[in-house]
Amino acid sequence: MAEASEFLEARNLVRSFGGVRAVDSVSFSVAEGELRGLIGPNGAGKSTLFHLISGHFLPDAGSLTFDGIHVEHKSPAARAKMGISITFQAVHLFNGMTVLENAMVGGHTWTKHEWIEASFRLPRCRREEQSVTEQAMSALEMVGLDRYKDHLAEALPLGKQRALQIARALCSKPKLLLLDEPASGLRGDERQDLASLLEKLHESALTMILIEHDVDFVTQAAGKITVLDQGQVIAEGTPAEIRDDPAVISAYLGTAVSHEAS
Repeated sequence: MAEASEFLEARNLVRSFGGVRAVDSVSFSVAEGELRGLIGPNGAGKSTLFHLISGHFLPDAGSLTFDGIHVEHKSPAARAKMGISITFQAVHLFNGMTVLENAMVGGHTWTKHEWIEASFRLPRCRREEQSVTEQAMSALEMVGLDRYKDHLAEALPLGKQRALQIARALCSKPKLLLLDEPASGLRGDERQDLASLLEKLHESALTMILIEHDVDFVTQAAGKITVLDQGQVIAEGTPAEIRDDPAVISAYLGTAVSHEAS
């Protein structure tokens, strides 16, 4: 794969709430196909930065380019159509719908038929529905949920519900996947299943940014880590470099970052 060091590039992003700078002049870039970790203590600005990338928040200042295009003032829907997809820490599923139907929701970002075509089941609508079904099944197979396709989504255990969220994001054909604490609440085999899934997605060359409060989990998954504290980037490097960085250790109140941080 050719190097693309500016596939996602933030330059001096600022976002304030009530006079408090949650994100304070943040600059970083992510290469295409990279799995980047984003860590920091509570209140560091990680989720705010994610929302600036996804478009759910707009910056007060600074720029954000994705795949060579300025996106800092584009809507979440416009960014989703460009290939930016996000999964949230809180599981959001459509109750009463099957696993397959939930995954198919992700296809709305790239289908083009209009409501009247759907109402009369016109040819383009039927073709796109078939394409969405195939894409959703492929996503479910990727995350290991294809055999649950006819089950109600809310009946799945938490680990599989989180995997379904990722499948729905994959159905949107993302170029960049933002994962907001996907391991939260998972234990034992569920965490190992998630780690294996992230490795598989990384091997498929999908670009990902991973927020996690469990620093051990991030350092095992990501090749490079960006550390935020009080809205600013305080360190960036390999997991080994981050573990030994004095600024990172200080940000975690003197505890070594090889332990789980809350």
